[in-house]
Amino acid sequence: MIELQKISGDNIDEVTALDVGEKQKELILETTNLRCFADAHMLNADGIPATPLAIYADDTMVGFLMYIYDTLDHESFESEAFYGKKAYFIWHNMIDKNHQGKGFGKLAFEKMLLDIETMPNGEAEYIALFYHKNNVIAKTLYTSFGFVDTGIIQDNSMLAVKNLKEN
Repeated sequence: MIELQKISGDNIDEVTALDVGEKQKELILETTNLRCFADAHMLNADGIPATPLAIYADDTMVGFLMYIYDTLDHESFESEAFYGKKAYFIWHNMIDKNHQGKGFGKLAFEKMLLDIETMPNGEAEYIALFYHKNNVIAKTLYTSFGFVDTGIIQDNSMLAVKNLKEN
């Protein structure tokens, strides 16, 4: 059974020790779990709700994910229907190299989407995320949940968006 749990002093060391395989490191650029957790702290301090969560399979931590609630207002989005709209943005999603290939990523992603759909931080029309344009596994996962590539690429990462009003 997959559970998403808040990160605390009791599990932060375990979260920061999680890692991906060597071949995947180029797909996540310079993002680390520690950096994401620090980003969450800074975003929350700035009034942008960030939700970092540890992924557990039974009692074993297997991954980490994070989403934020913000406005999609980057200048590269100006011609898009979602420009200026509130959205949940999936900031980070990873399964530790020792636990990959067991379906945990898909189950955790589904659980996160169910959480987001309750609008815990406010109403939104969209969920957005970036994934490395060469990451076929990520593209397949996100497409299976209704995310559509926008054609917007930043730092070799594709922006994909899910319209919550089309469910």
